[in-house]
Amino acid sequence: MKKAVVLLLLLASQQLLAQQSDKNSQKMVHQFDFWLGHWDVYTFGTDNLVGESHIETIIDSVGLLENYKALKSKYTGKSLNKYNPAKEQWEQYWIDNSGLTLFLSGGIVDAKMILDDLDTGDEQKGFNQITWERLDGDRVRQTWSTSTDKGENWTVIFDGEYKRQP
Repeated sequence: MKKAVVLLLLLASQQLLAQQSDKNSQKMVHQFDFWLGHWDVYTFGTDNLVGESHIETIIDSVGLLENYKALKSKYTGKSLNKYNPAKEQWEQYWIDNSGLTLFLSGGIVDAKMILDDLDTGDEQKGFNQITWERLDGDRVRQTWSTSTDKGENWTVIFDGEYKRQP
């Protein structure tokens, strides 16, 4: 009888912990929701329109799918983004029509989503870090930087301002 009670208590506590973990995961899954929408993409701080991006939720709002298209070239790309509760981090898989593939991971730091490939990147090709920062007026700043010294120094290669389409 005592074993059965102990077993029931263990099962109940595991179930409670799982429910708490699920609630925390649900909260984390929505950290990147500020990026959802249809956007015009400008060079930051200018009126130079460079692209369009559509970010939508997929798979019961567990993931985000980005569809990016440059306006002055044939460049296009897509990213699949999701929170990985097992690793307690965000992950992004990016592919584009230039042949580039990135696998980035990270999370929210100082109210910015910061993802990089320092753990998975290629030292010969350099490392990548992309930061998304919510700005006032329904805007998001995306800054993409590269590093040739494993993140000691970063060089900005894209500084974009996403403005929500009406």
